[in-house]
Amino acid sequence: MSYLVEPFEKAKTFILEQARPLEAALFTYHFEDGDATDVLTELVRYQNEDGGFGHALEPDFRYTGSSVLATSVALQTLRQLGASAAEPLVQGAMRYLRENLDESRPSWYLIPAFPEDVPAAPWWHGYADRVPDGFLANPTVEITGYLWEYAALAPEDVRRELTEVSLAWLEQAEELDMFMLPCYLRLFQTPSLPPEVKERLEGKLRELLVTAVVTDPAAWTEYSFMPLHAANSPDSPFAGMFEAAIQANLDYLIQSQMDDGSWLPPWSWGDFFADTWAQARQEWAGILTLHNLHALRNFGRL
Repeated sequence: MSYLVEPFEKAKTFILEQARPLEAALFTYHFEDGDATDVLTELVRYQNEDGGFGHALEPDFRYTGSSVLATSVALQTLRQLGASAAEPLVQGAMRYLRENLDESRPSWYLIPAFPEDVPAAPWWHGYADRVPDGFLANPTVEITGYLWEYAALAPEDVRRELTEVSLAWLEQAEELDMFMLPCYLRLFQTPSLPPEVKERLEGKLRELLVTAVVTDPAAWTEYSFMPLHAANSPDSPFAGMFEAAIQANLDYLIQSQMDDGSWLPPWSWGDFFADTWAQARQEWAGILTLHNLHALRNFGRL
């Protein structure tokens, strides 16, 4: 199935007119040869004086202060731009992460304690009471990738310790949930990751993805780990594991696009901070629409 011009133009219009300025700048950068500086100008609005990021950069968590959650989202964006260790936003983010590592685990916590009246998805309220003991793969594994990517800004002993802990934790795992898997995949995608680390990661990820990826299209209307989450490009070493499922997943994306050109999140806050959820839902629509356009283009559907 080919992708028609009109749906792409609708998606473009939605992003440029209804998404956040950050997603609009990212769209222009990726699809219209825009300037990376415009993206950085938008991203800096979410950074705090401590170097970390907040201010609802991750729309489900609207705390203005810094969190590892929001800082990891910022670093995902900076990776898209190929930002170097000389970029001030990168330096601030890495400083924040260095100062907030719990060396006793060793791990990072996704979010700090925050006031109950701060609008956020219900699963973030009471998060601190549900944090398990020991190593926290989410988000520590993903952050470990940035320690390699920006090695000049990270202590070598910490980087190597966290790499080994991340590998050991993965190798003993019988399964990974849909929140831990993206962390390991982002670590795997780190350009400067040592080949021996990448080899260990790939072998175990192949084993776990077989059962983790949801290949039944009927289940994709719910929040699930879809084939395109495992391989969002034909260049992924995992793409060959799910060839037919990926094509079906691309068809599903095309069929599920809204009339206004957007894709909506398959989750909800319910009645929790309902007015704020309406805003967060719109912001997620911009993020997901941009993400889906990337996947469609990567597989030749644009």
